[in-house]
Formats: sequence, C-alpha cells, structure tokens
Amino acid sequence: MKHAESTMQQTSDGADMKMQHAAGTMQQTGTTKLMKSTNAAAKRFNPYRLDHGDNPSISLVSDLLTTDNYTIWSRAMCRALRAKNKLGFINGSLLKPKDPADPLLDAWERCNDLVVSWIQNSISQNLKSSIALVDYAKQIWEELKDIFTHENGPRIFQLKKALVALQQDQDSVSTYYGKLKSL
Repeated sequence: MKHAESTMQQTSDGADMKMQHAAGTMQQTGTTKLMKSTNAAAKRFNPYRLDHGDNPSISLVSDLLTTDNYTIWSRAMCRALRAKNKLGFINGSLLKPKDPADPLLDAWERCNDLVVSWIQNSISQNLKSSIALVDYAKQIWEELKDIFTHENGPRIFQLKKALVALQQDQDSVSTYYGKLKSL
C-alpha cells in the first residue's frame, strides 16, 4: 500500500511538473507573441523604415505646387508624409543626429533625402529653382512657407477691399451669399 501511495505521489508530482512546464511554455509563448507583435508595431511606426513603395522618383500628391495653391498643396503633402510616417522630417520633431558616430545618422540622411525628393517632385518646374540647392526637408518646407505666406499679404488686402465693396443691393440673400463665398 505504501508502495502504491508512493507511486501515486511520484506520478502526481510528475504530472504537476508537466503542467507547470506546459503553463510556463504557454506563458512564454504568449509573451513571445506579445513581444513579436510589439516589435512589429514598433517597426511599422519607425520613421526610418522604408517600404517597397518609398521611391524617390514619385510625387506624393496629385497636384504640383504652383503660385496659386500653396495651402491646399501643403495640407496634402502633410497628410501624405504623415501616412508615410515621415512628417517629423519637415516639422522638426525628427532632427538630424549631431554625432557623426550615431548609428541613426545614415538612416536619417537617407530618409531626409527621400523626403526632399518627394517635395521636389511635387513642385512645378518654375518653382524648383528656389529650393534646388537646399539639402534638408525641414529647411525646404520652411522656405516654401515663407515664400507663399508672405505673398498672402496682397491677397488679404484684395479680399478686405472686395468685402468692403460688396453690397447686397437688389440681390436675394442666397445670391448675395454666393457672391460672398466666391471671394
């Protein structure tokens, strides 16, 4: 009887060990899956990651920048760069590493060059010369903003003048509103 109890105890201890091992393996597998999915997400959101479609010869927006469409163009470019996870190269949140030994320096320069190419490919031919010698995406972005936001001064004056001159006269409210909206 003691031998039978001893055998049952050993079998029970062996089963417990196997269950503990299985539980530990399941926990490790779950942790491993979580780590892998976390790593995959981190890779997907890494601004230095380049995908197959990240080609320097493409234009990210359908309409090229002209002297008349800066606001629409810049918003479209921001959306496209955010979708590509490269917005930090133009808004200053992803700065160039200062240390030449930094392992991210090459990746930063490669991605910056890509963003510069995308911006240049999204600008009409007659405007490209104004940014041709600029090497940093953030600097190009700021120069374009300076060029086109200062030119809005005369447009603002023109709009204010048109608003002052606008009168309803004999027009219906909907016609007057249409004139107002067309400014």
